[in-house]
Amino acid sequence: MNTKSIRAKRKSAFIKSSRWIGYATAGAATAVGAAATAEADIHYSGPINQHFDAASSSQIVAYFNLAPGASFGLAQTSFFSGIGAARAGVFASGGTAAFAGFSASGFPYVSKLASGVNINGANFNAAYPVGTLAFAYGYANSQWLAPGTGFIGLRFNTGSGTEYGWARVTMDGSPGNTFTLVDYAYGDVGQSINAGQTAVPEPGSLALLALGGAGLVAWRKRRKMMAA
Repeated sequence: MNTKSIRAKRKSAFIKSSRWIGYATAGAATAVGAAATAEADIHYSGPINQHFDAASSSQIVAYFNLAPGASFGLAQTSFFSGIGAARAGVFASGGTAAFAGFSASGFPYVSKLASGVNINGANFNAAYPVGTLAFAYGYANSQWLAPGTGFIGLRFNTGSGTEYGWARVTMDGSPGNTFTLVDYAYGDVGQSINAGQTAVPEPGSLALLALGGAGLVAWRKRRKMMAA
């Protein structure tokens, strides 16, 4: 499987949420991606390792292409005295998009998913395109305040069907809430994808797993018969 090309746009000036959404939607409309394959596949970015650490009283925003017409964005804002915020958004041109998350007290939060979690089965917040990972010292519902790595769940539909993906993010900790986008991946329409999964298992591997499982069952049955 060929690695898909990734284009990232970095904005150093402070951008309001409404303008950020507008820019991302326009970018998604013109995003260029590789042609879809005949069979469902998973498209992996390869290492990104882009660090988000804005200068004081400024904001860093970057967008990353998914399928043609869809993208996700990440932003880190620095306010004063080491206080900062991290946000994420998912955008689709002429369709719908959402991040795995929830709303609490009228505010949208991004869920921190563990490695191996099935993205297709996650809870998605369709009410808002942009949500908060962490803000300053945090609120009760913030899940991204502590240093460490987690996954953001992505869902989008540009008109051909729903697709799912993930973005791996490593947080530096509150109250600065700077972070690094490590990598990301998304699946074609109809493809299930787990957090951290970068490729679809080859048919041969699946067959070997099935044979191994059948052999284990037969071995257990033989042991029971011998013990009887």
